Amino acid sequence: MLPFLLAWLHTVNDLFSNFLTPLLPKLMAHFGVGLGTVGLLVSVYSLTGSLFQPLAGLIADRLDRRLLAALGPVLVALGMGSLGLWPRFEVLLLVLGLAGLGSALFHASGASLVGEFAPRERRGFWLSFFGSAGYLGLSLGPVVALFAVGAWGLRGLVWLTPLALVPALLLLRLPPVRRQGKPAGFRDFLRVFRGDVARLWGMATLRSLVFMSFSTTLPYWFTQRGLSDAYIALSLSTYSFSATLGAFLGGTLSDRLGRKAVLVGTLAFGLPLYLGLLFLPPGGAPYLVLLGLTGALMNAGIPVAVALAQELEPGQTATVSGLLMGFTWGFAGLFYAPIGHWIEVFGVMPVLLALGALILPAWALAQGVREPGAGPEGRKMDP
Repeated sequence: MLPFLLAWLHTVNDLFSNFLTPLLPKLMAHFGVGLGTVGLLVSVYSLTGSLFQPLAGLIADRLDRRLLAALGPVLVALGMGSLGLWPRFEVLLLVLGLAGLGSALFHASGASLVGEFAPRERRGFWLSFFGSAGYLGLSLGPVVALFAVGAWGLRGLVWLTPLALVPALLLLRLPPVRRQGKPAGFRDFLRVFRGDVARLWGMATLRSLVFMSFSTTLPYWFTQRGLSDAYIALSLSTYSFSATLGAFLGGTLSDRLGRKAVLVGTLAFGLPLYLGLLFLPPGGAPYLVLLGLTGALMNAGIPVAVALAQELEPGQTATVSGLLMGFTWGFAGLFYAPIGHWIEVFGVMPVLLALGALILPAWALAQGVREPGAGPEGRKMDP
């Protein structure tokens, strides 16, 4: 019951999280502001939702993670569902800041609960199941947001909030979940930024920076090459779907092959596939196949890194989950602004080629991580 509720909440949380970007033009008209101003909404939500995840994990490791996992998506749903209800832009900034904190609390608490309640030999599978649910929500978010606004207007988004309230209430009906023993302190919190978990974070951040930059630049690059909007949309959908599939398969394979083997292997094969994406002319079916393979391979390591970090720090599973999930993407996202400027100055190909070189130190960091032996078994999940 618990893993399915958490996966449901992950889908809903990330679905609402992906409302903001497609609705920016309508929010510009609603508040009478420009793109630069309304873009602050994205920045505030992204910063609080991503960069605060390790701190949210420290809180979750000390409190009832079931309560926090239920509260987080509700805050996100109320924030995104009320986009059209606030008369002042400044108030909406505050509301979305709180919604971002809710997302941070959920990801850290939810991943911690999934990893702790899974038996060690199936932890990768269940974390992949949890992660894939989030990718599903991200994929559906723009479609649901634009459909709802088209039917009811911005104010009508509030009618979607029960999508989060129902699973949250069901989760609250389960018994409280508090960690046994002394909770982690601030010194323990600082320790995860050193050693093997720090290497995992460095590896994940470098990998995220490469492929976030590639996928974000893809529409600009393809437009420069004269490709149609339909092909660009199909390419983005292919990458998104393959990332979902890869995230699901990666953790499952790591249960059989070992966490480190999957991390190192995906990075080793990822570099030639990435170079293939840069040199193979886009525009046909072979490019879409290569794009799908690369998206699946490079996203397969995300739940694997989370599972390995939880096994390395069993007393701080929420903290390390937050570090390896949102904090990684948030930190990588901070670097995309200068990368976008470099692309405008030097061109797409030179910058993306230079970024591809970052896969090599990411591979070296993955090689340097020890894989713990059989540790204490987690409690078995109730399917």
